Amino acid sequence: MAGSKVKIWKQDPSVLNIGIRSSYISTEVQNGPADSDIILQGMPHVVGNAEKDFIFYPEENPLEFDAVHTFTIVRQVLTMLRRALNRMDITQNFNWYWGAEPIQVYPRAGLDANAYYSRNEKALRFFYFHPSGDESNSLIYTCRSFDIVAHEVGHAALDSLKPEFLSSSWHPQTGGLHESFGDLTAIFTMLAQLDVCEAIVVESKADLHTKTFFPILAEQFGEAFGRPMGLRNADNDLKMSDVSTEVHDISRVFTGAIYDILADFFELYQNPALYDHAESLFKVGKYLTSLVIASLWQGPDANATYTDIANKMIELESDDARKEIIRVQFKKREILDAPVGLRGVKPRKLSWKGCCGTMRLTEHQTLFEKNVINEALS
Repeated sequence: MAGSKVKIWKQDPSVLNIGIRSSYISTEVQNGPADSDIILQGMPHVVGNAEKDFIFYPEENPLEFDAVHTFTIVRQVLTMLRRALNRMDITQNFNWYWGAEPIQVYPRAGLDANAYYSRNEKALRFFYFHPSGDESNSLIYTCRSFDIVAHEVGHAALDSLKPEFLSSSWHPQTGGLHESFGDLTAIFTMLAQLDVCEAIVVESKADLHTKTFFPILAEQFGEAFGRPMGLRNADNDLKMSDVSTEVHDISRVFTGAIYDILADFFELYQNPALYDHAESLFKVGKYLTSLVIASLWQGPDANATYTDIANKMIELESDDARKEIIRVQFKKREILDAPVGLRGVKPRKLSWKGCCGTMRLTEHQTLFEKNVINEALS
């Protein structure tokens, strides 16, 4: 069977208890590394060994390691998403927004505290920076963050599945769904790996609300900006009345609701007399990943709201106990049965401040703002 062994950061480099681990890519990997979905740019051409394995370490071969690591995370996310679509019998032949042409991935795109997906460039770009702008500080490479790479691939994947979220939408929650899906993509990809599930269970003692690396996103990047809990924390209690319409800010409400649903599902189905906790978390993760992706796929093509996706999740859920968990958690967040003042949303110019550059790119920002103007005039 074609496949390659690799070494990658399974979390951020600052998450020392996870560190560098081996991983296996089951599909064929060409030298580069590359395949039909992914082409790396701006990096040395990396050649695998006689067994087609790509084993490098950041201390010895930093450029080669970064190339392999970034390629692998992009590959893992795409594999996870395709499996989720297949489990829900969604027959859409997933390609990028532009078709079967591979995406261009730049692990070291330049000096900036940024990373982004660009539809026009057909690219993912990951930058590097000195914390506090002080050149005496060691560079931080965003491509080395599992969370950041997975997040940006999430943007690209959602643009492929629901292109009108960017092309034809003005609703702030649609922008929030894009950002939330990026964060959830990182969470779902972690849950698709049994060794990471085991690490989560060990660190949390099987309680997903215990403080661990798992719900904290982009730890190293966050620490560089004085945020000890990373850029965002999925394990939060935020409600719609607590946040603004800035896309990263509002995204935390939807992400938090999904994280609580995950924790409740996990608690519901723990049965250590029959199954290891890591196995249960792995199975629950796969199920919830498929449910969320199917709900987005079957939801509105443009201007999707959190309520739209919450109701679609309830509609697709067949089990009464899980259905009630979903309903309760979205109600807590003021997404279902929202207070009157939160129900009506008029077109408005969104705030784009935040650390992920995807939604701040001129090409994407311009689309949203054009749609706001058109909707206001209609």
